[in-house]
Amino acid sequence: MKYHALVIDDCDEILEDVEDRLESLGHTCDCVGSQEKAREMVASNGYSYVLLDLEIPVKYGKPSRILNGQNLLNDIKATRGHEDIPIIVMTSHGHDSPDLATDVMRGNGASDYVKKPFPDRGRTLEKAITDALEASGRLRPGAASRSEPHRDEPLQPFDEGEMAYFDDRIELCGIKVCGAVGSTRIRQILDELREKNTRGLYLAYSGSELAKMIGCSSGETGIACAIKEFRTKVVGALLRDLRIEIARTDIIQSGGRGYRLTEKITVVNGNDPVCEPVNEPDDPDPDPVVDPNTPLNERQEWVVGQLRDGRRLQIGMIIRELKCSKSTAKREIAGLRSLELIEFIGKGRAGHYELKEPGQADSGSV
Repeated sequence: MKYHALVIDDCDEILEDVEDRLESLGHTCDCVGSQEKAREMVASNGYSYVLLDLEIPVKYGKPSRILNGQNLLNDIKATRGHEDIPIIVMTSHGHDSPDLATDVMRGNGASDYVKKPFPDRGRTLEKAITDALEASGRLRPGAASRSEPHRDEPLQPFDEGEMAYFDDRIELCGIKVCGAVGSTRIRQILDELREKNTRGLYLAYSGSELAKMIGCSSGETGIACAIKEFRTKVVGALLRDLRIEIARTDIIQSGGRGYRLTEKITVVNGNDPVCEPVNEPDDPDPDPVVDPNTPLNERQEWVVGQLRDGRRLQIGMIIRELKCSKSTAKREIAGLRSLELIEFIGKGRAGHYELKEPGQADSGSV
């Protein structure tokens, strides 16, 4: 059984030591030295466990702070598929911090801690890893890859997406990308960017304008940093959870008129149920020609299975439950219709999909 770890420490000597120890255990690892790089790796890879030095920089060349490591630990635990991943904190004798490590274990969900330099007897790094894997159930057959993403699914380009604004969060393509109203700087920015002008274009503001509007004391720099971090988070989340490949500027553009949402984004009020993704009976896109011998993919098999169980599906339900983009859901539905496996009953918001009986004509469209 192969275990793959993420090791986070800004000391090259420590990274080399850890890599040697993991190799002796038969484990592989990715090594990074900053909070920023660690977030990128977690967003696009699956790991069996994490070894984390709390005192790391946000980026290479920046000052190291314990708070950075604590924030990163919380981020990893909040990442979908990594909620129960073992995280072992590596503490240095310089800070001699068993009390800190205990607080992190209790308050932040770390599995264990081990001191640096690593002892060769007693509470060793190797023992901490084995104990953490055993406690999490990952030593059982087949459990090591629990956090692995679905790498066998093909990547989908980001063509369009709905950004739903709720009081307690913002979702993009069904994935939470932001917290409650007023909770963070990026939430304040997104609340300002959601409106359109009389020409139907999203409102655009310079960094200084946004800073004044939301009361950002660090000015344009604070706005730029918040948007940069948000872009990184969204790119990772859509790739990890939906296998959607999105460019960093596909959500928020900059330059020219200023910061603004792109036209690929459709803003809806998530608190209003009538604004959920719905069927579009007047969609002009023709159904693709599908080879009847082509096997159904996993999403299409799920749709057919749900319909066989008697459910009445709408596009919005498919998007939410499969966590895919609207364009992907429409493409899967169009393929099933082309194979004459399903039909649309009713019109507009009241319509739904059912299995199609042989010889029946489709009464509607996506």
